Amino acid sequence: MSASNRLALVHLVSGFVVWSLGFVLLYGLQALGCAYGWSQHRLWLISAFVAVLVPLAWLAWRPRRTGPEASSLATAALWVNRAALGAAILVFLPVTFASTCI
Repeated sequence: MSASNRLALVHLVSGFVVWSLGFVLLYGLQALGCAYGWSQHRLWLISAFVAVLVPLAWLAWRPRRTGPEASSLATAALWVNRAALGAAILVFLPVTFASTCI
């Protein structure tokens, strides 16, 4: 496996690794904020949401090689990272702005 393919493989999994870390972070903050009645609960959730979206957006729109040296693995990594960004917006946005403390 060439070095460019190894890098593309890392990029292939990195988007959903960031997504899963964001999932744990956001739902953990949601649970802790509700349990302890944090006064700045919503601000923490919005900050975590933005902190997760920034690396996902970078992965989804980072400059990439084009031309004959661009592998199909690099193209797949780009689209998987775009899917991770879309999934983050769809899954994390309601947690960030909905009031679900029971």
